[in-house]
Amino acid sequence: MKNNKLLLVCMVILSIFLISSEALAASKIIKGRGTLTSIEEDGTVIIDKKGYNIDPSVKIIDKKGKKSAIYGIFPPTKVYFEYKYDRNGFVIKRIKEFPDEVHR
Repeated sequence: MKNNKLLLVCMVILSIFLISSEALAASKIIKGRGTLTSIEEDGTVIIDKKGYNIDPSVKIIDKKGKKSAIYGIFPPTKVYFEYKYDRNGFVIKRIKEFPDEVHR
């Protein structure tokens, strides 16, 4: 009987730990750099061969430093982006296109 209670307490503690760590991971913004190679018809983007969803309130900055729509960026292009993980997968919150490099 004591073993069953101990097992139940351990399972409750483990469940609380897993739920809280998942909530913390979901709220963490991750920053990255890469090459945007594709904008899909469903609104997802491919950066370095990985697919990301686009948040409806995403902030997009073009090469000139101006606000843009995702379709105002022309792949392939180097980008800085911020994303987080939620129940639908990786979701981009901010994306900024690097300016063209000037070669001398």
